[in-house]
Amino acid sequence: MKNIIQLTDKDYISKGLHRKCYHHPDDPNKCIKINYNEGAEQETNREIAYYKHLIKRNISWNTLAKYYGPVQTSLGEGQLFELIRDYDGKISTSLDKFFADEQLTKQHYDELVASLRELKSELLQNRIITMTIKSKNILFQRVSPNQNRLIIIDNIGNSTFIPVSNYISFFATAKIERKWQQFLKLILHENWYNPELNSLVARVNR
Repeated sequence: MKNIIQLTDKDYISKGLHRKCYHHPDDPNKCIKINYNEGAEQETNREIAYYKHLIKRNISWNTLAKYYGPVQTSLGEGQLFELIRDYDGKISTSLDKFFADEQLTKQHYDELVASLRELKSELLQNRIITMTIKSKNILFQRVSPNQNRLIIIDNIGNSTFIPVSNYISFFATAKIERKWQQFLKLILHENWYNPELNSLVARVNR
């Protein structure tokens, strides 16, 4: 019988639309996502199936939090993922925080442009399909004092009934490009009050 991981309120990190996220109590570099409402199981099953597809393809994990498999916890079955931390040990900041604050956007403008371009390149190179790309589901990880990258932590996978883009590069590229342009429009829509973002998005799109 597998050991049951004991989770308490002190392990809680945050919650999304369908799942709650907890620190792994024995491993600071992992977190556990647990379903908490109706519809969560379908969403989780879709995402996990896609993670297994990516693992079989042996992709680079430069832009995705790694998936380690199911675990049993005191709150029910959970899914074990990499917990993204900066080089100093702090949990990395979500990208939406940088877009919501004009001063932060200015301060990290060039880093944001470069890391967004790199994220798109990695998605295309590894043919990683996402649902809706949202900045709240992307972390800005400081790998070192002078190096950073963007990591997607949620909402990946393909909801198409016949997911041809999972296997054919042409369709994958078209889908990723479409999702990416929707993402850039969403950045501007959600942060309409931040004047820095118009030029930032234009530079990313060059």
